[in-house]
Amino acid sequence: MREVFAIYWKEISDAMRDRRTLLMVLTSSLLLVPVLLFVFSTVMSQVESQAVDRSVMAVNMKDAPGLENYILRQGYEIKSAPVDYEEKSRSKELIKPVLLVPENFEQDLSSAKRVELEIAYDTSNRQAEMGLGPLRQLLNGYVRERTGLDLMMRGISPDLLQSISVKERHISRPDERRVTITAMLPLVLIMAIVMGGMFAAIDSTAGERERGSLEPLMMNPVSGFQLAIGKTAAVASVSVLIVILTVSSFFPAQSIIANEALRAEFQFGIKDALAFMIVLIPLAAALSSLQVALSLTCKSFKEANVRNQLLSLAVSFMPMFFVINPGKEPAWLGWVPVMAQTQMMNQVLKGELVSLNAIGIALLVCCAIVAASLLFVSRKMREVVME
Repeated sequence: MREVFAIYWKEISDAMRDRRTLLMVLTSSLLLVPVLLFVFSTVMSQVESQAVDRSVMAVNMKDAPGLENYILRQGYEIKSAPVDYEEKSRSKELIKPVLLVPENFEQDLSSAKRVELEIAYDTSNRQAEMGLGPLRQLLNGYVRERTGLDLMMRGISPDLLQSISVKERHISRPDERRVTITAMLPLVLIMAIVMGGMFAAIDSTAGERERGSLEPLMMNPVSGFQLAIGKTAAVASVSVLIVILTVSSFFPAQSIIANEALRAEFQFGIKDALAFMIVLIPLAAALSSLQVALSLTCKSFKEANVRNQLLSLAVSFMPMFFVINPGKEPAWLGWVPVMAQTQMMNQVLKGELVSLNAIGIALLVCCAIVAASLLFVSRKMREVVME
């Protein structure tokens, strides 16, 4: 046991002195989630600001007095668009879509001619595009009112065309949290774990092989299994530290959320943090053991870096399954590492209880991965010396 602790202390000290590992730990754990939530809240605030802004930018509104009257009755203000509205929309100076009213609009409409309203905006102008929905909704309301009036003038009740009404009935639990943008947080956490411990795993295996310091270490009176435990435990400690720091960063991150809807959605408390750690710490240990095993098969830091990047890419894309397939998750997902943890984290974010059975299965799978990796590393250590 003393030998294992000595190896562990040596590896964890080297990892903390390595600038790449330290930088990855700090950036991935302390900054990633706050920056992400800040960006999300800013985008949502921009969308809501367009919805709240009750003004319409229009060209040639004088030829549509009926439309103008309707817009004003809805509490909107009508502003004349600048002559160079196209150029200003392209340069992002104009942040609203522009309603284009054709000449003789009201006369053609009265003559039962088909008329067409246009909405002009630059597709690269995201803020202008966000105002497209409210303007379309306003124009659809005008079309419905105008159609109803035309039918009434012809002695036809508009209700004949609307004999069926549709309304929504929400059947979700009252205490269930709404999850939209925050569904991306499990993906961010998985990326932080797999990227954070990568350099520590590479440096303690392929890095030492490249520097020629692994062979002298093997000359000490320690077994390959003791070396495997010490090195894997050191890398796992870095990954677990990232889990703790990242989950802890959720609390200060809530204070910088500028959007009220996102703040109400992201209700993250102590119980949620503990649940996340219970779910993620075994996964961090399993991924760390895989990274150590994969890195030990490489003879250079560069080669190990490339292989671990591929592993990180594959692991990071696994949670995307829940984005492209939002339906009921199959039962076998509970046996798939990363997928099972993502599923449980989503349940925590929704305010649901994670079953002990799901936690037990995930823990069993992670332990199996750690055990297999340790066995592989312990055998590979002796082969490395013989090469």
